[in-house]
Amino acid sequence: MRLTKSGQNPLLLLCSLCFLSLVFKSKAQYKSDSLLNVLATSKKDTNKVNVLNNLAFFYFNSDIPKTKKYNAQALSLAKELNFLNGEALATNNLGIIIQKDGNYDSCIILQLKAFELYNKAGNKKGMAKSYSDIGLAYWRKAEFPKALDFQLKSLRIYEQLKDQKGLSYCYNMMGIIYRNLKKDDEAIDYYLKAIEIRKKINDERGLAASYQNIGNIYKSRLLEDTAMMYYSNSVALHKKINNKSAESMVISSMGDLKYEFKKYAEAKKYYLLALEINKNAIDSNNLATMYINIGNVNCRLKDFKNGEADINKGLNILQNLGDKEGVMSAYEMLAFSYQDQKNYEKALESYHEYILIRDSIMSNKEKEQVAELQTQYEVEKKDLQLGKNKAELEAKEKQNFIKNIIIVSIVLLLVLLFIIASVFYRKKQIEQKAAVQEELARQKDIRSRSVIEAEEKERIRIAKDLHDGVGQLLSAAKLNLSSLESKLDIQDKEQQLIFKNAMGLVDDSVKEVRSVSHNMMPNTLLKLGLASAVKEFITKIQGMPNLRVNLEIVGMDHRMEQEKETVLYRVIQEVVANIIKHAKASELTLQLIRHEKELSIVIEDNGVGFDTSKLNSFNGIGLKNIISRIEFVNGSVHFDSTVGKGTNVIIEIPI
Repeated sequence: MRLTKSGQNPLLLLCSLCFLSLVFKSKAQYKSDSLLNVLATSKKDTNKVNVLNNLAFFYFNSDIPKTKKYNAQALSLAKELNFLNGEALATNNLGIIIQKDGNYDSCIILQLKAFELYNKAGNKKGMAKSYSDIGLAYWRKAEFPKALDFQLKSLRIYEQLKDQKGLSYCYNMMGIIYRNLKKDDEAIDYYLKAIEIRKKINDERGLAASYQNIGNIYKSRLLEDTAMMYYSNSVALHKKINNKSAESMVISSMGDLKYEFKKYAEAKKYYLLALEINKNAIDSNNLATMYINIGNVNCRLKDFKNGEADINKGLNILQNLGDKEGVMSAYEMLAFSYQDQKNYEKALESYHEYILIRDSIMSNKEKEQVAELQTQYEVEKKDLQLGKNKAELEAKEKQNFIKNIIIVSIVLLLVLLFIIASVFYRKKQIEQKAAVQEELARQKDIRSRSVIEAEEKERIRIAKDLHDGVGQLLSAAKLNLSSLESKLDIQDKEQQLIFKNAMGLVDDSVKEVRSVSHNMMPNTLLKLGLASAVKEFITKIQGMPNLRVNLEIVGMDHRMEQEKETVLYRVIQEVVANIIKHAKASELTLQLIRHEKELSIVIEDNGVGFDTSKLNSFNGIGLKNIISRIEFVNGSVHFDSTVGKGTNVIIEIPI
């Protein structure tokens, strides 16, 4: 049994590959059976939607009809349950499924809808995935700027989430896009960013892909050693994770690199190794390409017999696949091979086959191009007419728009001027009215002050006149009568009684004059202040029958302005006098409480009370006097009374 150059037994290797294939198939079968068992026992809930989505994903690379079936079921059930995340995933996956058939525009529409659903559900990771998949669809459409824009949108969300795997995927895709834009330096930068993250998170599959991508750039730059280094790193990782298909592709690229440098023997070694790894691959087209590569390099090495045999192997596979362009290339290589061998007859036959297929392909292409050009002409013709009509319409609309703008601007300007004038006029009116009101209030205040000041002056004058004038005269009369009594010897008892009564009347008159004078301007108020004057006043009325008087004074240690004390004393006198005259009360309570910023006076009785709603209709001047005096000292007075339930008078004066 012949050993290969690497020392491996081919039969043993084949058996090993078959065994591994069976192992992977059995694992896949187990996963499939497990999901189907869960599906069979699942209720109609969100878990069932997740299982259906997983089944659709599982069959994606092996059974598209099943993928479509399970995806449709997941989408329907998610809508029924209003399960936004499940509906979004199924919608996004449907876009990926139809993308396989080249329906990129429909794919983008579906994935934009998935993005909206993820956004509504608040699933940022899903939003990022949708943006990335939309970018991939635009990349397949070769609309690279749009593809890059959506990858950047996805990248921003992954950055917010600090999702390392998502970031590495975006960086890798951006590298691919920049490669398509012929910006290899930028592409390498993004591949290296992806590699840095994938190393951290130990993403070996992603790391292998990024190494391969950088290797491809250096291969195109014909930097052999650098390209081989990255390819070798990629192969090592593919071997580690047992990704045979990807491993064979990288090794085949290594062969292409050696071929570019005309190192045909080394190229052949890599092509054979790639073929050996990929013999059991499902991708027949890839297998055919490998055979043709090996055949081509054999012909370069003058091993025409094996070269033609390998090319024919690839040719047979391509013919079975119906790949006309691949078949055409294979015949062209055979023609060159026969020509190098000076076998011109076979070279001519092969070249003839090449021409026939080329003409067939070109004929079909030409028909398609003619039809496409005709359609394009018709479309352009219609577009031109539509464009002309649209331009005329836009010109008219623009003119009308400008006219409307001018008219609206003039109207708005006039309205604005009217509003400004109205506001200005109204402001002036308000200012004038406020000024008049202020002047009236000032005049009223002046009048009130004048009246009260005049009243107080008159009281003081009368009290002084009574005390100093009438009081003194009566006192002198009393003294004279007393002196006369001692000189006259009145024996008649009747005359004695008359004289004694006269003396009593004079004495009572003196007392009355003093009392009136004191009430009009008590000395205690002038000398000791409001609290002492009120105490003295209450002491005088406490002896009245059928009336109990309670007095409470708090915080009145410091005096206020004399004018304010005088006004408040008069008010208290007036209120108490009204209670005594009209209330028929058996109990009266007076409180003077000084706070930090105000003085509160509360006068309460248990008398007959009155209807406060008729307060303004009272004819007496007593209440009006009280209100005007309190307003004079910038205070407020409140009457709280109910008929038959007494009265509360509350006075508050700012200090």
